[in-house]
Amino acid sequence: MVGLLERRERVPTIQVANQIAHALGFSLSDLVQMAEWISSEENSKFSLSFLKPRKPSRLNIRNEHILLELMGIEGSVLLEAIEYAYGTLDTIDRKLLTSQSPVVAELAELANFSSMLGNLIGSGIAKSSGGLYERNRPHTYPDLLPLKAPAVDVELKMALKNNKPKGHLPKAGVYITFRYVLGDREGNFIRGRENRGNTAWIWEIKLGYVDEDDFSISNTTGDSGKTAAIKTDVHNKMPLVYYDPQFLPYSPRKDATYPGFN
Repeated sequence: MVGLLERRERVPTIQVANQIAHALGFSLSDLVQMAEWISSEENSKFSLSFLKPRKPSRLNIRNEHILLELMGIEGSVLLEAIEYAYGTLDTIDRKLLTSQSPVVAELAELANFSSMLGNLIGSGIAKSSGGLYERNRPHTYPDLLPLKAPAVDVELKMALKNNKPKGHLPKAGVYITFRYVLGDREGNFIRGRENRGNTAWIWEIKLGYVDEDDFSISNTTGDSGKTAAIKTDVHNKMPLVYYDPQFLPYSPRKDATYPGFN
């Protein structure tokens, strides 16, 4: 039947079209809108990778016992949260592209985009935690509030590439840090600012307890007020709970020393 449809030898009913759309992870209206946009001559090179949901691999989970000990969640919660964030951003990007607009990562300042990505992942963790967590109000510490044991207060930090996760106030507590790169829609990533893409891919997640003395305070030009960044040596020692080697932003010389390879 699918072959007949592809060769335009059959016309699907609304019911069949709806089943196909849901099998691809879209609503029927989104799929029709995207098909119309792809079929136009101007957009004939539109990436069909939008038709395939982006799913992080279970093989990327590390030290799952740390997740259980500090947050009470399994690795599957992280995977579902990342997939939720990817899917939400892709939905927004599809809408923007059908309106001949650049995607979110090209429209927003990187600091704002990082904040948006962090908010989506935080919401995804709460959504997938089985009632352990809820998302706190925006700009309120901590990002994740516990609803029942063994959940605890958790602050979430997001950073691009190999930058240090940072915020405005140094507070002691459990921190989960995410670092991402910008590649292309197909998952290709090449190091270097000049090769930066427009699609976010999480490459590292760390989890651990951070004390107030573990932050360095600065007034970096371009930041709004004082900035509290987790010290490099402290962040390096935080247990790794997720690692995707294909998006490692370090130079090849440093690859062999990265904890993900140990």
